[in-house]
Amino acid sequence: MYTDLLERGPSLLLDDYQQNVVIPSKNSKKPLSSQDAEELLKNKKILSIDDIDMIDLRTVFDDQMICGSPMYFDSDPEENNDPITLKDTNPRPNSALVPSMADCYGDVNGNIFKELRVVRGKYIRGSFQDCVSDMKNDLDRWLVYPKPLPKFWKFEKDNRFKEKISQSVSSSDIDLTSKDLKKVSNHGFYYPHNIDEEYFLGRKKKNPHYTGEYFNIHLYEKASHKNMIKHSLLRFGNERRDIPSFKEFRHDLTNLIKVSQTNKINQISERRLVYLKDKFELFQFLKQKSEILENKNVPYRDFYNSRKVDLDLLLSGCMGRRQLSEYIWEKLNNEPDRIVCVTEYGKPIRLNQFFENGKNVDKGDCIPVGLKLIDDDFLEWYKDVYLVSYHLFCATETSIRDSLKGKHYRYYLLAKTFLEFDNHIDGEYLAEIFTRFCLHTLEKSKYQLAQVSVDYQYTNENGSTSDNWWKKFSSWLMKYNLISYNVRWNIRFSRCYSPLFALGKVKNFQDFINLIFNPLLEAMNSDDINFQFTMRNICSFDLVINQTDDYLWKVFEDTDLEPNKWTAGGDNPTISQYMYAVYNSLSEINQIRHNCFQNTIVLRSYCCPYITKNRTSQFSTADVIFNEQIESLACNLLLCNGGLLQSEPIWEAPSLLLYMYYLFQIPMVVSPLSSVSHGTTLIEDYHNQEISNDEENIEKNFVTERREENKLRNLTVINGRSYNKNPFMSLFKIGFKVSLSSESVLFNSSYTQEPMMEEYSVAASIYLLNAADLCELTRNSVLFSGYDGWYKSHWIGAVVRKRQDEEVISEPIGMLDVWYDKERDTRERHNVPFLRRCFRNETLAQEWMFTQDDF
Repeated sequence: MYTDLLERGPSLLLDDYQQNVVIPSKNSKKPLSSQDAEELLKNKKILSIDDIDMIDLRTVFDDQMICGSPMYFDSDPEENNDPITLKDTNPRPNSALVPSMADCYGDVNGNIFKELRVVRGKYIRGSFQDCVSDMKNDLDRWLVYPKPLPKFWKFEKDNRFKEKISQSVSSSDIDLTSKDLKKVSNHGFYYPHNIDEEYFLGRKKKNPHYTGEYFNIHLYEKASHKNMIKHSLLRFGNERRDIPSFKEFRHDLTNLIKVSQTNKINQISERRLVYLKDKFELFQFLKQKSEILENKNVPYRDFYNSRKVDLDLLLSGCMGRRQLSEYIWEKLNNEPDRIVCVTEYGKPIRLNQFFENGKNVDKGDCIPVGLKLIDDDFLEWYKDVYLVSYHLFCATETSIRDSLKGKHYRYYLLAKTFLEFDNHIDGEYLAEIFTRFCLHTLEKSKYQLAQVSVDYQYTNENGSTSDNWWKKFSSWLMKYNLISYNVRWNIRFSRCYSPLFALGKVKNFQDFINLIFNPLLEAMNSDDINFQFTMRNICSFDLVINQTDDYLWKVFEDTDLEPNKWTAGGDNPTISQYMYAVYNSLSEINQIRHNCFQNTIVLRSYCCPYITKNRTSQFSTADVIFNEQIESLACNLLLCNGGLLQSEPIWEAPSLLLYMYYLFQIPMVVSPLSSVSHGTTLIEDYHNQEISNDEENIEKNFVTERREENKLRNLTVINGRSYNKNPFMSLFKIGFKVSLSSESVLFNSSYTQEPMMEEYSVAASIYLLNAADLCELTRNSVLFSGYDGWYKSHWIGAVVRKRQDEEVISEPIGMLDVWYDKERDTRERHNVPFLRRCFRNETLAQEWMFTQDDF
């Protein structure tokens, strides 16, 4: 009778429960974000009691609890630690015992995060480093060349790589005569592993295939000219952007570091980081099963067939030690009498003569050749001596003979012949090594890609452009067709003004900068098509900050001096002077390339995690004193849009800098496997720990996790590195934009032929990463890589400009670049769960709400 009157009103909560649990739907729907649920609730015409109970009574306290626990601090009347802004470097008086959020951050116009966002934008946009200014992200007009491979292309099914392979001859079919045996023993200690080797008695191994074999630079020249005519690009623009002066840069840098030294705002930042880490762990506890279900719902995409980019693979270490040893052994057997070096007096040196240097002639000992050829002694000398000296500078044969004796001279000949492209054989061996152990492996896996880093060599004397390194490098690439869909390039600059000054190659710091950029400008003004195509594939310039850089000054010059006036008796300029000088020249290069509708180049920097934190920066003043580690991190935050190439230094920085790197989503490259290979054993951190079930020993405070307890230690001794000292997992949980890199395979002692997969496997095993974590890391690597916008759109569904009629997820990178999804849900391209992406997006938005105090 009263059935109609007692009928329950429509309820958002109960309706969803009935549809999904009581009456399960056959067609699974995509998960909804919190914004979608809020819109559905607003659109409901009739609200039931269930809905009214779910409506929160918004107060300031509720808003603070949504973004994290309220931040209250006890006042300290003896010390004034109120945070300051970038514009106001003088501390404000402490007016309240318990400061409010507005007191902590200042008013809206004086918010340090807003100010720093404007300051960073001034430097990045002025140098054309933002993704909108990069023409390769223009999907409509940019020429993608070579033409992308078909969607379902497979290496083993490419008809170009199929050849008629004759049946291999077994060892029983080979008839060894006395003449053959004499050939084998003719070279003394050079002997094959076994009789079945393909290169036995001079038979070379077949060169591995890769797509660059069929590259034709003349076809690119025609396609490029046709594309320019098609889009009427022959009339280039003349856009100019002003960049801040060095004086303005020093003012901004000093104020940034001064803000980061404020006590209370560091406390706020540290508590926010604690909250972000705990929030992710709670999210995993509640939603991990849902993420696993989302991963399974994507049928044809998982971690193994998701694109992953190694953002920092060194060309000097792109092969393993066993691979390099076997390659050298192969060449010794196939072409032992080949002339590979010529002295300055015209004396030729054959390959087999390399091993006459360093052997004990009196005892008749021979040097072993085989897997022990590239041993720890060679790698140590190659890393600490060759790469920081002979690799970067040209040295005469006389000076080399005087400084290197015995086995060290043999090491030099091996490194110069097999690991350089500027030598007597025009880099033939290095091209074969790179093709066999890098290009072939990457293309065969299809989903592994790399940005290979090359050291710039200061071969020009007194600024002369007659010996142009840029043209040499591009000619080497085109001579051996080292072109691949899976490889892009980075150029590394070392801070070596002091040794160049001592050698007499430069007279001041401006000459050092001219050694890099004058040959580059000369090559850009030429019609060298090889160089033009090479510049299309260069993604970034990297400034290397190493512990071997000269630090102690003999002549203290004014750090405000212009580069052409900096002599200082050969003393090394500061990190800030290096960074700004490279930034200033890069801005000029990018402006020319942008106006010619060519791709622009971003700036990245290393920060050595060892010595720099114990070195006081000479760039500091009497008011603000800081070390070189803080200096390099602050310079990266202001000048670099490519990200940071080490994660260990940022973890030891002040909490405010760490929090800013999160808010701005600065990309970071971390390498767990590499961090251990340079240090001690894995269990060194656990030898003093006692296994206990007490909660106090199990739970670790965030502060002690970031900074070890103060204890007496020798500052000259480098601390050992291990997996649990690496901050990778903590950075990932907080929400930093991190990705993995294999860095140098030669020094990592990799055990497989796929070092990138080995890197992910080690990280997954040590840090217990699941499928969603691994897919998020691979997507990050593609997102802030230097690949063309077409590839990013195809691989992960990210574009620079979105359609106005669609609501899609936007993702900020570096706080200036914003990438949008092409579709509402792009899981089929990268298999990152929609829940994970919504969580990251909403958490970052809440943090910005918290910092802006807009409650």
